[in-house]
Amino acid sequence: MSEPKAENNPVVSVIIPVYNGQRYLVETIDSVIAQNMTDWEIITVNDGSTDRSPAILEEYTRKEPGRIRFVTVKNGGVSRARNAGVALARGTFIAFIDQDDLWAPEKIGLQVAQFNNNENLGLSFTNESIIDETGTVVLENVLKLGPRQHGKIFECLLFDNFIPISSVMVKKELFLNAGGFNPAFSLAEDYDFLLKIARVAPVDYIDEPLLRYREHGESGTHTRIDRITAEAREIIGYWKRQDPGFFRKHYIQYQKFCLKFKFLKCKILLKKCFAGFTR
Repeated sequence: MSEPKAENNPVVSVIIPVYNGQRYLVETIDSVIAQNMTDWEIITVNDGSTDRSPAILEEYTRKEPGRIRFVTVKNGGVSRARNAGVALARGTFIAFIDQDDLWAPEKIGLQVAQFNNNENLGLSFTNESIIDETGTVVLENVLKLGPRQHGKIFECLLFDNFIPISSVMVKKELFLNAGGFNPAFSLAEDYDFLLKIARVAPVDYIDEPLLRYREHGESGTHTRIDRITAEAREIIGYWKRQDPGFFRKHYIQYQKFCLKFKFLKCKILLKKCFAGFTR
């Protein structure tokens, strides 16, 4: 198949990595299709799923030929899957959404407008709501955003990854220059990628809950907290080696960063214990 002419290319390429995502996948894709701005394409990357996900993706490609594309790769993790999707992208901007999350209809339109109003902007993100397995909102406007979360945010982001990857829109050129997602990381890959972007480009946000992030028992945060912690420590260790003086200057913030993962693990364990008692 020949590549479309440049003038027919979409403004936004939406990348959806999929691994055994049949439970929520239809809702996720439908939330992209329902966007008010229609100049988009969806690239779904089947990361070696063994459930009905490939059949669902094939059905959508038949419904929206050309606008929704589907590629299967050998299972290699979310980083490789996203990178494979971006390699096929035709848009000026790349947006990511995970297979169980949802977008508000105005999400990508507002972000494209934000880029159009600031030619120097490298990455945009939004506030989020937390939804449960049924899609019910359990917490609105999760992020507390202010002056420190836009512009040159590298130092702030280093000790607090406050950017939800499913809310991110980034210039494709910047993504490629940064080298994309590191395949060595499968759970803290967003933290690594966002730091690379924030190091070289301004970041801004839209303080509206345009992302609905789904929390459920199968999510990585709940099932693999030890792996997330190890990856995050490796990532921050890299930056510590680049500028040890900076970390000495911000010793307390660094210690708080390390403690946060211990508290998160305790919180998850307590939630599991409580769930066991209530059964």
